[in-house]
Amino acid sequence: MMAQKNWNKQKLKRLFKIKNGGTPKSNEPSYWEPGEVKWITPEDLSTGNSHIRNSIRKISFKGLENSSATLVKAGSIVLSTRAPIGNVKIVKTPYATNQGCKSLEQNEKTDIRFFYYYLSINEEYLNQLGRGTTFLELSNSALKNLELSVPILPMQKAISDYLDQRTSEIDALVSDKERLIELLEEKRQAMITETVTKGLDPNVKMKDSGIEWIGEIPEHWEVSPLFLELAEVKHKNINLKEQNVLSLSYGRIIRRNVEANFGLIPASFNTYNIVNQGDIVMRLTDLQNDKRSLRVGYVTEKGIITSAYTTLSLSNNCRERSKYYYYLLHSYDLQKIYYGLGDGVRQTMNYKDLKWLSLLKPPKSELAKIVSKLDELDSTTKELIEYIRIQISKLKEYRESLIYEAVTGKIDVRDYATETEEVH
Repeated sequence: MMAQKNWNKQKLKRLFKIKNGGTPKSNEPSYWEPGEVKWITPEDLSTGNSHIRNSIRKISFKGLENSSATLVKAGSIVLSTRAPIGNVKIVKTPYATNQGCKSLEQNEKTDIRFFYYYLSINEEYLNQLGRGTTFLELSNSALKNLELSVPILPMQKAISDYLDQRTSEIDALVSDKERLIELLEEKRQAMITETVTKGLDPNVKMKDSGIEWIGEIPEHWEVSPLFLELAEVKHKNINLKEQNVLSLSYGRIIRRNVEANFGLIPASFNTYNIVNQGDIVMRLTDLQNDKRSLRVGYVTEKGIITSAYTTLSLSNNCRERSKYYYYLLHSYDLQKIYYGLGDGVRQTMNYKDLKWLSLLKPPKSELAKIVSKLDELDSTTKELIEYIRIQISKLKEYRESLIYEAVTGKIDVRDYATETEEVH
């Protein structure tokens, strides 16, 4: 631990000029165009690294002059103070903010990086200082009177240099692991599409499927319209016969924790559809409209699910064929085939739009092997990704603890500073 005789408790208002934000009138075009001033909102602070150079929206100098927004020096800290509280960045260019943010304007008596690191690990404490009924907000008074233990400027710089180096190393490791997850997902998706359309025998004779996005398929496979294979099922949960509430999340059917009161909860589950193991559930309205959301899920247990989704079922309830059709429809989903079938901004579809969608029909003798291979692929990939996510979580926890130890003086960074000077 570093000796803290040169550390002093100071309130934030003694260290920085704290600036508020504002919003120009939305019905005055000249306040927004030509948009010379970067105008940061909490949305701009939700992703990315410690520094930002741009904003999603911009205002004009006229808008700046005719609102409570103020211009802030480059290199200052911007902190979201509502919806949510605690996101923090250093802004590399001059900027203004809306009233959801406050700025700590840089000065020569502080190393801005030290205070960025300090605030970045105190999100929970900052939220405790928030007040409000509709949403929490961190007031000017609470922020100005926030008391920090602050070292002298040379030590601020030494701590910041140390954390810049160490956190960049950790961030690089996290980035590599996140990219590995992306590659595993890409490989999984490619193998699913290849297997459900080409089968397992690389030497089999092929024929043209007549389906533009599929191309050739094994010569002995058949093609059939969806309505001959999968029927729409509407089995309402009258009298609340079933209590197991399910949800479609990221292409998987999961149990929904109604007790947690997360998301929209209906007044009654009478209108929900009862689904059975082996059913296929599709969300035929893309509410996000981002062409990334997954529409198809496979039911693994009996339960109920919102009637906003469409439930498809095989008449003979053959598990292998049902699971195969799930993987096939999932592969169509990955290729965004459904976007060509829907109408409107939200790409709304119904069962009638799907009826004539072409499905492939491998012979029954091949189904079990195809499904078994894809189940194994799915399980292995899921386990690998979960393992990598745990590693990422541990790295992020270590990063936060490292910052805490450094900005509170619990680790001595002076040896690091000496080593750095010797290297250079």
